[in-house]
Amino acid sequence: MDEDSIECTAELVIFNKDAIAIVKSLTPDNIKDLPNYLDINCRNENDKLICVIKIKDCKDSKRILSLKNTLDDLLINIRSIIDSINISS
Repeated sequence: MDEDSIECTAELVIFNKDAIAIVKSLTPDNIKDLPNYLDINCRNENDKLICVIKIKDCKDSKRILSLKNTLDDLLINIRSIIDSINISS
């Protein structure tokens, strides 16, 4: 990354006993065709779902909006997964 480029990072942390299942359900979304400026990584740590979203070149307001929209999408997907797990239990 060049010295004029700014990277924005958001970290989403959700405590949930089913964090492993949530991560497994999100994995296909993490590896789909993402724009080259966007990186998403979700993992489980001791019943904590941790998702890190990185956007390169945050000087561009469209990229910041992309970060916000990615967070919104992740939260919607996580809520759906949790609801599905609770229905199954």
